[in-house]
Amino acid sequence: MKKRILTYGIGAIISFLSITNCSSDDSSNESDTNITLIGTWLGVSSTFNGNNAGIPDNNIVKFTSNNRAEFIYEGFGNNGEDISEFGDWSRNGNTLILNWDEADSGNETYTLQIIELTENSLKWETEISGEGTLTETFERN
Repeated sequence: MKKRILTYGIGAIISFLSITNCSSDDSSNESDTNITLIGTWLGVSSTFNGNNAGIPDNNIVKFTSNNRAEFIYEGFGNNGEDISEFGDWSRNGNTLILNWDEADSGNETYTLQIIELTENSLKWETEISGEGTLTETFERN
């Protein structure tokens, strides 16, 4: 089975916790629920616990109109080939939920909190169990 690859844990199995919205004031959120995720997004930057972590490992993310997602990890295969993870996605306000087709036990569902969504920019964050907060930023291709 494929394992989630993160800057601080290549090859390690990471458990993802669901994100709860820390603010009850939705008007302060920069995401527009009318802007679509559908399309291809390229990784621009990431931080882990506020520290620069470079370009996201999943540096290409694709969302389709039939609610399918593909996360592409360029060059992370054994011989430098790309690795892709596929799953279904759904969005409820600023919560993005991914249900992976193939995942290690405990990693089937990946929940992201959308911090910013514009026509050209996507920024989300997630809590990584026992480790901290991962924030990733993407630009629409």
